[in-house]
Amino acid sequence: MKFNFSFSLPDPERASKNLETFFSLHPDYENQLNANLYAVSMLFAFSQFLANYSMKNPDALIYALTHLDSSLDGENLRKDLKRRFARCESLNDGIKVVRNFKKEKLLIVTMKDILKRIELQETMNELSLLADIILSESLDFVFPFLANRYGHPSRNSIAVIGLGKLGPSELNYSSDVDLIFVYGEEGETSGIVSPQGITINRLSCFEFYSKIVEEYSRFLSSNTEDGFCYRVDLRLRPQGQRGSLAITLRDYEEYYESWGQLWERAALIRARYIAGCPETGSEFLKIIEPFIYRKYLGFDAIEEIRRMKSQVEQIKMDTLSRDIKRGYGGIREIEFFIQIFQLIYGGKESLLRESGTLKALHRLLQKGYIGHEDFHNLSESYIFLRTLEHRLQQLNDIQTHMIPLQETELEILARKMGFQDRGYFLNTLYSKRHAVRKIYDSLFEIRIPDSTADRKDTGLYGMLLDSVYWEMDSPIETLIIEALEGSKVKDTKKALYCLTKIRNSMYSFQTLKGRRLLEEIIHKFIDEAIQGMNPDSSLLQLVDFSAVLASRESYLESISKRQDIISTLNFIFSNSPYLSKTIMNNPDYLDSLITGESSKKVISLMKKDIEILTEKHGITTAIRLFRRHEEIRLGTSFLNSKIGIKELMISLSRIADVILTAALQSITQNVGTKEGVTPSVETLALVGYGKLGGMEITFNSDIDIIFICPYEPSQSDIKMAEKLIRLISSYTKDGMAYRVDIRLRPDGSKGTLINSLEGIENYYLLNAQLWELQALLKARTLNCAAKISKNFMKMRKRVLMKRAGEISKVKILNMCERIQSELSKELPNAGVVDIKYGAGGLTELEFFIQYMQLRNCIENPYIIIQNTYDAIKRLWHSSFLDSQDALALRETYLFYRTVETLLKLRNETILKEKNGALKSFAYYLNIDEEDFIRLLNEKKKFIKNIWERY
Repeated sequence: MKFNFSFSLPDPERASKNLETFFSLHPDYENQLNANLYAVSMLFAFSQFLANYSMKNPDALIYALTHLDSSLDGENLRKDLKRRFARCESLNDGIKVVRNFKKEKLLIVTMKDILKRIELQETMNELSLLADIILSESLDFVFPFLANRYGHPSRNSIAVIGLGKLGPSELNYSSDVDLIFVYGEEGETSGIVSPQGITINRLSCFEFYSKIVEEYSRFLSSNTEDGFCYRVDLRLRPQGQRGSLAITLRDYEEYYESWGQLWERAALIRARYIAGCPETGSEFLKIIEPFIYRKYLGFDAIEEIRRMKSQVEQIKMDTLSRDIKRGYGGIREIEFFIQIFQLIYGGKESLLRESGTLKALHRLLQKGYIGHEDFHNLSESYIFLRTLEHRLQQLNDIQTHMIPLQETELEILARKMGFQDRGYFLNTLYSKRHAVRKIYDSLFEIRIPDSTADRKDTGLYGMLLDSVYWEMDSPIETLIIEALEGSKVKDTKKALYCLTKIRNSMYSFQTLKGRRLLEEIIHKFIDEAIQGMNPDSSLLQLVDFSAVLASRESYLESISKRQDIISTLNFIFSNSPYLSKTIMNNPDYLDSLITGESSKKVISLMKKDIEILTEKHGITTAIRLFRRHEEIRLGTSFLNSKIGIKELMISLSRIADVILTAALQSITQNVGTKEGVTPSVETLALVGYGKLGGMEITFNSDIDIIFICPYEPSQSDIKMAEKLIRLISSYTKDGMAYRVDIRLRPDGSKGTLINSLEGIENYYLLNAQLWELQALLKARTLNCAAKISKNFMKMRKRVLMKRAGEISKVKILNMCERIQSELSKELPNAGVVDIKYGAGGLTELEFFIQYMQLRNCIENPYIIIQNTYDAIKRLWHSSFLDSQDALALRETYLFYRTVETLLKLRNETILKEKNGALKSFAYYLNIDEEDFIRLLNEKKKFIKNIWERY
């Protein structure tokens, strides 16, 4: 059957094919569809995704056709979904129900949209309302399944907060839902009663709610035969992918007060309570308001958001030009434009505290922050771009923002947007994007009145002190830029901005003596920074440090008399944003430099330091201060080449050992007893895995641990372990002591928190996978006084020797290749090297050594050792490696660890040849940049080839 339409369609060929297929499958529906032929043809022309759904569910299409004149009603939607969920006996039943429910309602919204029954704002509202109902009812559906397994908390206080497009009710057709989860207070679940009458499966609220979030996300996101419901994005939570899935109100408050960044404030402008406990949701929104909207905020917020925007623009220009969301003059720029005004003025102008884009634009107009022309251009462009985004996503339910390249597809898209040809459409699109970019760029034009005076002193610092402000292209600025261009500074405009900020910090000092000392010190800092290896980085860090010094007069005299301290700090500012930020967060850490502590410390002295700090601050603060002090001390020694990478890793690992042991000892007496057993460091053992187990900790490393007992763990044991995790990983004003990862325990995140020695041995012998044996190879007990320690290490040896025969080169290589394909960010053609996950990198080296250990340990158990460097040495001594390969492996390992550590100190994970890191690393290794690249490539090639020889 070929259709000859009497009306205009954007894609008549697609509509015709879909109608033919539909009528061949469902001939009984011909009359009903012919009566609504225009509406159905439009749907089948716009959306292949919903055409396919209609063919499988013709009654849903008929239902939609009868509801095109009414708005979605939240109460009716809620009742409908509740009724459907009530018939479900399992989570899998619910998964099927919720996916069909969404598509059924989406069909109605889409048809109303493309038939122009509703405008853009109402379309977004209805898409968001549908998501609200699904998210809320799904949480209520999932919760009882886990409560039946673990019992109920004393009060179910978890709340779901929507961010991104969901927050302001501006969802598109294929939006992710950006969610964070918050709960009221700590506690534990009631557990359930076993058939024997014993209470089991009791969990802390943290563990319980984390499991809720995991199951809830899977319920919505998993891809089944019915597709997915919503892609759940949890990366906006504190610490992103590494952060806890559910966090208490108190921890959120402490995190945002102490560590919250500007991009998080911008994201939280859109926060809205979605589901769960309304009291918790309301309290969360109250907590974040003073964090988002500050009454006193400098215009440096503009520069920070500009830096955020520039990260998005690190895309190839051909891609960028087609991206209507992140690209030139796109949706993101309109949103950023609004957020800048909200962040700067929202603290004083409560009217600006509006999450909706179009409403916020109107309020900016009301308050006079933008004019009518800008308001009109931005509003019209936003409506146009969001409509275009909808048309792109309606076709196949794919989250795309890219204008197609093919001419035929462009013609169809143009007609969907109401244009007769693609040329007119593209010209309109260009003009709207150009208008947006012009308005967006106007934010960053410096228009500060000139108040400079004539000054004969033309020295760099003298010119800097001339005035508080200068205009772009003024004589003063020109002279300063000329001076900067004669130095090693790369970005003179940015350096000028930094110098302005540094100079302005002088005027905040309260005493004349303090200001005089600060001017003298800052003068020395700037002079040395400009002459240093990386002046751009030094000046950027000096902006924050000058503000720190301005608030701490007590440090000024000490520093003014010590040029070596100035040199050391400039060296840190130049080479390590990680250590720089640590110093900025708490100036007390400067004591580590001012007092000139030795780079070597014995464990007994470390323990004494923690005891002193604990007496003064309490254990929570003590372990955090201790770690930061030690990292600054060791980091400075490493950067100055006073200690090598081996000594650094061992020292940082000992610090972690001492902190964990001290933390465990501090909470032992506070945990109750059960069945006559008092938990203590003698009965509860900590086992370190990964870098901690191998004594290979570096800066900002996570720590992998598990807990074991000589007997079946009691509730007291579990409480102590939970308290230890909270003590180490909770947010305070001093940050976390460490991010703790406990997923290497048997059965991972689904397993019990503590295992008996017998239970863990049975697991490793019967159920552990290959990667878990590799992890066990690195395992090391930390609190050596524990009676169970020796027994665990013996068990580890037994398991490895018994199961080593299962190891094969193919299995190891397959796993290595899978890790590389999933995690590597290496882009050789773009000069991006992934030291850890790239081919021939650190992970592949470690896998090779672990393979050699496991393959040969039955013959010689001497090679069962955690540390990679020591393992290479033992493999050589046992004749499993020849001397030349062993030497090359050790050198390569130390080289990789050195580069990895230097990257960590820069807050980076991959090596980019174009961002200055290459020059810094070559300088540190005392070679030139070409030799560094050659050396790196040789070592990667060596690791890739060594598998073939063994």
